[in-house]
Order: sequence, then structure tokens, then C-alpha cells
Amino acid sequence: MLFTAGLIRFALVPGFGVPLELNLFHYSLLALSIVFVASGGNIINDFFDVTTDSINKPDKLIIDKVISRKLALRLYFVFNVLGLGIALYLFVIQPFKHIWLVFYIIVFSPLALAFYSIWLKRVAVLGNLLVSLLVGLSLFCLGIALIDKVNYPVAFFTLLVYSFLAFLLNLCRELIKDIEDIRGDYFCIMKTLPILIGKKRSNYVIFGLLTFTILVLLSIVLAYFLNLNIFIFYVFVLIILPLILISKKTLEAKSAKDYRKISFNLKLVFLTGLCSMLTFLIL
Repeated sequence: MLFTAGLIRFALVPGFGVPLELNLFHYSLLALSIVFVASGGNIINDFFDVTTDSINKPDKLIIDKVISRKLALRLYFVFNVLGLGIALYLFVIQPFKHIWLVFYIIVFSPLALAFYSIWLKRVAVLGNLLVSLLVGLSLFCLGIALIDKVNYPVAFFTLLVYSFLAFLLNLCRELIKDIEDIRGDYFCIMKTLPILIGKKRSNYVIFGLLTFTILVLLSIVLAYFLNLNIFIFYVFVLIILPLILISKKTLEAKSAKDYRKISFNLKLVFLTGLCSMLTFLIL
């Protein structure tokens, strides 16, 4: 998240010649606020996942092994107070044009993450959609704090594209993780997509979603960035081509090892996708 914040401020925004509306100190506070809220969400998710994680990944279990449940809840409370406190401070002290939108998204996020951890993650696809939406919104918040939609529509549109693609890629990875965790989820009577329709049909769903992501990216690049040769080359070689290979591997995936590789490769594509912002500095 901090790396993404740095890319937006030092690559995407100056690449489009957008004057900075928020100084580095306050922008860093905004990024920290989002990181604290996301960290709190991760803790509460692990708290309610102790049983499933003890089955799916016992070697990586933190709560009950490294820290107690009581300490985990305290950390959850501290991180959320810090995140919301910083957001409130920025809302009062440093009012930029879209601060109200950013503030309400940050305030909504802990409630949404708690709702997801307690209940929604047990429902097929809906939980995946919510987490992926929050990932896309976090990127959007980091950008909208610096980009004026009215005066810089192209930069704002580019930010929307990155946010939407972050949502789609994270959704693919969330569905892959559900297949990885099917054993523990089944034991805890969860109704995730692979439990309801099976691994093979879930592979087809993920393949369709990856294909849709590729088509969306291809359409946007050819329609709006056709004159940016370096950017197009980067996107084709380091994003579209790997996604095509990953989608092919998804259809063939059977073992837990296969799904772990796909999940890892999706993380790499997510990273290379974010790093494509650097190309705007040399266009």
C-alpha cells in the first residue's frame, strides 16, 4: 500500500503534470491511515479464521501460536483508532477538494471488513467482491487526494482504470484463495464458490474473469493510450502476456501447488501493473 502511494505521488501524478494538492507530510499521513485500517482488517480476519487456518496453513498460523486472541483484539482496536484518528485529523486540518469522499471511505472500511470477517466471507462471491472493492477504493483514495477530476480528466480517468483493474485482479486472486482454502472452509461450513460448484467449474469462472480483465485492459490501451509506445509495450509484455499464460494455467490447475503458483503469479502481475505508472515519467 505504501509502495502504491509512492508510485501515485512520484510517478502517476507528475507524469500527467498535475500540481500537488496535498503536501508530502499530509499525504504520508493519508497513506498511513489506509495502512492502519487495512492492518486492522487483516487482524480481525485472522481472528475469525483461526479454525480454517489451522487446517489450511497450520505452519503460518499467528493467532494462538505467536500472539494471543486478547492481544490480537487489542491490536485490532489500536490500528483502527490510529487509522480513523488520522483520517479525522486530515478532515479537520487539511481539507482538500475530495477529503469528504476519502474520509467516508476510510470510515466505512473497518465496518465493511468486520462485516466480511464475521459473516460475508461465508457467502459465495459476495465476500470476494467486497474485499476486492476495498482494494480498488484504497488505490482510488490515494489518487483522488492529489488529482482534480475537473481540471485533469485524463489523469483522473487513468486513476479509475488502475483502481478498476486492481479490483478485477484482486477478485481473481480471492477466488483462487478460496480454492486453496477449500478444505478448511468446508470443515467450517462456509459456502464459497468452489464448495458450491466444485474446483473445475471455479477454474472456468476464474478463466472467464481473467479473460474479461485482459479484454478490458486491451480495449482501454488501444482506445486511449495508442500513441504511448513505451506504455503499450510495457503493458503487453509485462501484464497482458503474463495474464494470458496465467489464464491458461488456471484451466489446467488441479493441485494445491498449482493454485499457489497462480496466486503468486497474480501478485507479480499486480506489482508489474502498479509499476507501469513509472512509464508516465518517460513518455
